[in-house]
Amino acid sequence: MVEIVFLNEPDKYFDEGEFVAHLPAVEGEGELLKKLSEVLKFPDYFGGNWNAVYDCLCDFHWIEKKGVVLVHNVMPMLTEEKLKAYIEVLHDATKSWGIDEAHYFKVMLPVKSMPFLEHILINLK
Repeated sequence: MVEIVFLNEPDKYFDEGEFVAHLPAVEGEGELLKKLSEVLKFPDYFGGNWNAVYDCLCDFHWIEKKGVVLVHNVMPMLTEEKLKAYIEVLHDATKSWGIDEAHYFKVMLPVKSMPFLEHILINLK
């Protein structure tokens, strides 16, 4: 299964059989962590850091639907270092789910972000 997908119009992505979370435009790490928690309905114990994001992205016991999809209509405005950390967390979380587990996790990114994410994604494969 392809875990990270680039779409021309991610804002139009919808699948009735999946829990689809559309991440709005955010600026900075703090706002990103807050919005991720909101759109993915993280539990109250979410710690508000990258390790906690990873832990929640590898669990999803609070979501009934098998498929969980995080859609980025635009990429978060982050420093290159923070963007790299974020993409690594997303990549690692998508890879953590096995085929016959309770959930799967996919990430949708805008095609226009591909040029500046390419160097990050190449190093993750």
